[in-house]
Amino acid sequence: MNKDMQEIQSACAKLAGHPESNVSTLALFIADADLRRDLKHDNETVEKDAELSTMKVKLKVMKADNRLLRAQLNKSQDMQFGPSSEKLPKKRKTKKGDDGAGTVGAAADGDNPNTGGAAAEPEACKPKPRGLLGKQPITIPKNIPRDTTTISPPNGAVCDCGCGMVRIGEQTIERLTYVPAQLRVIEERYPKYVCRDCDKIVQAPVPKRAFEQTRFDDHLIAGLAVSKFADYMPNYRQEQIFKRSGVKLHRSTMGRLMDQAVDALLPLYEVLNDDLKSSSKLLMDETTLAQLMPGTGKTKTCFVWALCRDDRRWRGNAHPAVAFHFEQSRKGEHAEEILDGFKGTLQVDGYAGYNRLTRDSRDGGPLTLAYCWAHVRRKFLDVHKATKSDKAQQVFALINDIYAIEHDLKGQPADVRRAVRQLESRPLVAQLHLLLLRFSGEISMKSTLGLAINYTMKLWDGLTVFLSDGRVEMDNNAVENTIRPIALLRKNALFAGSEIGGRNWAVMASLIGTCRLNGVEPYAYLTWVFEQMAKGHPRSQYEQLLPWYCPNGKFGIE
Repeated sequence: MNKDMQEIQSACAKLAGHPESNVSTLALFIADADLRRDLKHDNETVEKDAELSTMKVKLKVMKADNRLLRAQLNKSQDMQFGPSSEKLPKKRKTKKGDDGAGTVGAAADGDNPNTGGAAAEPEACKPKPRGLLGKQPITIPKNIPRDTTTISPPNGAVCDCGCGMVRIGEQTIERLTYVPAQLRVIEERYPKYVCRDCDKIVQAPVPKRAFEQTRFDDHLIAGLAVSKFADYMPNYRQEQIFKRSGVKLHRSTMGRLMDQAVDALLPLYEVLNDDLKSSSKLLMDETTLAQLMPGTGKTKTCFVWALCRDDRRWRGNAHPAVAFHFEQSRKGEHAEEILDGFKGTLQVDGYAGYNRLTRDSRDGGPLTLAYCWAHVRRKFLDVHKATKSDKAQQVFALINDIYAIEHDLKGQPADVRRAVRQLESRPLVAQLHLLLLRFSGEISMKSTLGLAINYTMKLWDGLTVFLSDGRVEMDNNAVENTIRPIALLRKNALFAGSEIGGRNWAVMASLIGTCRLNGVEPYAYLTWVFEQMAKGHPRSQYEQLLPWYCPNGKFGIE
């Protein structure tokens, strides 16, 4: 209440004591009206202040939403048009000898299978050796057949003067050539002999094959599988290749041949899964695969689950392997079914469907989940690219410091890795945890940086498993690399024609992917397996037919 209002109220109070009732009544009326006007004025002020505060809050929310949408747009543009390498650009030096310039938060490409997502070494400033500018040396392996031709001088070993010449050496030139694949017909003739005396007919028995009831040879079926699942050529492209040789092999026929091949390989596929689940540490991931819905002209989204073992980075004795499973959804129950019988540590991403594997009621007991640091690092990298946040850059750089330690531990035994991690990595992880806690109290947790911090803190227990277990990697890039062939074939073939087609996809990709991990040429492996099946190899000993036991084709390059 201002000063003028107070004077009016004071005057009215004095008039209220006037002996005349009319004057006192009028004074009370004036005081009451003045008070109501004052209250109304105060209420209007309060309402306007409240409305202003509400508009300010709405404006802040709109700005926050705008920043979030802008960050999502920048991330989408970066995914589509930007580089895939998880590196931050180097800072330019403003002055010669400026100590503040250099690489800030440089990191290696998290998809590199050879480094396991470790931080990259600084790019070498030294130029390539002279003579190798823009070129790479060609190494021709010894197993490739060689056609040797000796080209002598026109006059042989006779000089122009008529004297004989003495050979002092020779020059050898090697050229790598290409012989196109050829289709051939194997025509087997079985003469029949009859004895006129005893009326007996003799004919040689037909050799057994893996696929009896077909006119197509086992080697052709193996070639079709390798072309599709190792070279990513859909059936319709292979059909065009056959037409160039004058052979009309319809894609539906190829599909039936793949059904027969997978039916024969299913027991071997089950043995591969059992061998994987006998390990104590595995990696798991999933990716999408469309399946055609017959009669509708549409597709539905299904999933391929990958189960991988790769112990080479800590000198484990088990052979690397991968097994794919085609399922109709991404529900966690599929992971539980696939891992039935497995006990130990499972390396996964942050998908919540894996949480059911940690239940005490799970058959075989709960699993230990180790989460992926590459996913965490990528979230803060996306925030930095979208918002140029210094806080995100600090977190990103600190994670890269941890990765730098892992880079030096590649190929070391598990006990050495654990000891070094306890000594060097654990303090950095603790420092990162404190940094995230401090940032979470300074920013809005609904911002892009806040969401990245929430994601990290939610998975913190699983992210620190690698500190106490030298077998565990910092990320699950190993299994993600095995999924890449699925994505390449999905891009070319678009979808699986049916659930059986998806099963064929998973089985063939498992065996060929395991061949790739063990450096075995897949065509040599499949033909060897079909030969062993034709010889009647007992199913109880199918573990002897796994890719790492194949005696042929071990010159493959990973």
